[in-house]
Amino acid sequence: MQMQHIDSQKRDRTVYVNDPTDQMEEHLKYKVVNRNKSKINDFQCQVYFRDQIFDFQLSNVFSTASFAVLFFCPYDFSEQSRIDLTQIEENYTKFIERGAIPIVITHDRAHVHWAYASPDKTTESLKFKPSFILASDSVDKLISTSYKAIDMQNLEMIRSVVVIDSDLNIIFTCHVPPIKFFPIQPILNCFQ
Repeated sequence: MQMQHIDSQKRDRTVYVNDPTDQMEEHLKYKVVNRNKSKINDFQCQVYFRDQIFDFQLSNVFSTASFAVLFFCPYDFSEQSRIDLTQIEENYTKFIERGAIPIVITHDRAHVHWAYASPDKTTESLKFKPSFILASDSVDKLISTSYKAIDMQNLEMIRSVVVIDSDLNIIFTCHVPPIKFFPIQPILNCFQ
């Protein structure tokens, strides 16, 4: 896997938003990034998408879309994963209508994504074929480390969302605790 660092002059600020889709009625901490300072990491990895496994580069998304939405989810074949991927699938059309490509990144390898995302492949497989890309943050965990979506104490992925625009600027980040839904409406608001 290759990582490319691209620096620009950006400045961050943190905003607290009460997401109406959050069933626990708590405030989540979102980082909305001001366009004066940011750091983006382009990456290559293996992905599973539309019944194929292939090499993928993040920056190639911007030939067809204005935004990439990276959803960091720890592992396939878990109840939280099933909830997360179902939520992303249910909102897939909304992302596409706004020029955003959703990409789910886990620590599982691409062949595990294939088994998980193929209905009836196993008793624990998803019941639908995902419309979105399932990306593999390989054993080196460079992607999740680069995007600060990893707990450095135990090297477990932190459920997170990162929105990137076509100029390779990070415009939104959020860590999402387990048992909560992803904050879809604040993510969709990034594209207005």
